Amino acid sequence: MLSANTHRFTDGNIVKSLIRFALPFLGSNFLVALYGAADVLIVSRFSDSATLAATATGAQAVFTLMALAIGLALGGTVLIGQYFGAKKDNDVSETITTLFCLFGIVSIMCSGIFLILTEPITNWLKAPPESWHGTYQYILICGGGIFFTFAYEAISAVLRGVGDSKNPLKFVAIACICNIILDFVFIGYFHWGAAGAASATVISQGISAFIGGLYIKKQHIISFQTGRYFIPEKAKMILKLGIPTAIQQTIVFASFTIMTIAVNKLGVIETAALGITNRIDGFLILPALAFGAAVSVMTAQNMGANKFKRAQQSFYIGFLMSLIFAIPAFYLMSVKPINLMQLVTNDPVLIQNGSYFMLAYSPDCLLLALVFCLNGFFNGCGRTTFTMIINGMSALVFRIPLIFIARDLFEVGLSMPFSTIPQLLAGIIYFLSNHWKKILILDKGK
Repeated sequence: MLSANTHRFTDGNIVKSLIRFALPFLGSNFLVALYGAADVLIVSRFSDSATLAATATGAQAVFTLMALAIGLALGGTVLIGQYFGAKKDNDVSETITTLFCLFGIVSIMCSGIFLILTEPITNWLKAPPESWHGTYQYILICGGGIFFTFAYEAISAVLRGVGDSKNPLKFVAIACICNIILDFVFIGYFHWGAAGAASATVISQGISAFIGGLYIKKQHIISFQTGRYFIPEKAKMILKLGIPTAIQQTIVFASFTIMTIAVNKLGVIETAALGITNRIDGFLILPALAFGAAVSVMTAQNMGANKFKRAQQSFYIGFLMSLIFAIPAFYLMSVKPINLMQLVTNDPVLIQNGSYFMLAYSPDCLLLALVFCLNGFFNGCGRTTFTMIINGMSALVFRIPLIFIARDLFEVGLSMPFSTIPQLLAGIIYFLSNHWKKILILDKGK
């Protein structure tokens, strides 16, 4: 039987349903951002700019690998959500166990690849000479422990697909608390630098994933009727949904890694400033991410229940709620960038460089409020290939070329909103075309 913490979003007040799902998800994203910001903040307090640059550079490489986990997890969430909305509980259980099997295999393969290629990856990132060793250590440790990241993403995908965003929040909170404590121990006390930040991250994710696994087992979220753990048909559907999203996420994260590489050529100060601004930006776009995720789950469940109008209404309301948060974020980044930088560092040179980047980047806060909700809507409809295409276009055709011709952090920041605009226009046109209304998943799962 399914847990009492699950929710079907196919009936009831849409605003309340969105808030019920989005607020815990917002909390989870806030803690994830705090999780990463803790590394930057503690490293900046106890180490030098070279160590901070190593942490920022190494994190970008790891984020690219995490994109695979996030993409495949979204494929599982959408498929589980559509089956859950259609009240096909046995299909839900089969999809869950198949998802876990897939993630186990892929994570072990990725970990092995990262361990073997750590040195070439570090060289490819073109880390400044003074931060090369720290970058190498960060990638080696996080790459070796990527299994725990995949495990957490799989558990969260399952819970969110059945409408439970509260328990993933609890698991992230546990990881965040452990990470901050271990950061102070490894970085502040033992002075392990980037290696300490990476070790704290891996251990914290392992603890969170272990507790999440125990919860799923205890709450009987998986109910077997066939006794089969791996269903090839379900695996194909997860991959059909997840691979385009994984490619999309990989391209997007890779474009930010390339941005780090380009900024690395400008110097250690610029790299450190970018690392700080990325963490600040990460906090400010959290509401847009949360409502985009809520729109995705609500859309998936309502598409499974053949309630197209309700799915469309979920998108409209989700966007308006996202915009409410995006406006003050735009104000802070465009008018108060110096104040934001001063929350993290007292270095006047870092503050100046980071402020230039945020000022140029600020319009993207408003654009992403709509982009994330559109992406969530299309993903919930099963149109992950389309979202891959428009996000890939944004990154490959616009963002990356603009980054490489940028001469300073201000111009790097401008590459973000300029690359988002074409993606946004393509999404609006597709939404108005109504092609998303055709059911793509459940008919093939009968």
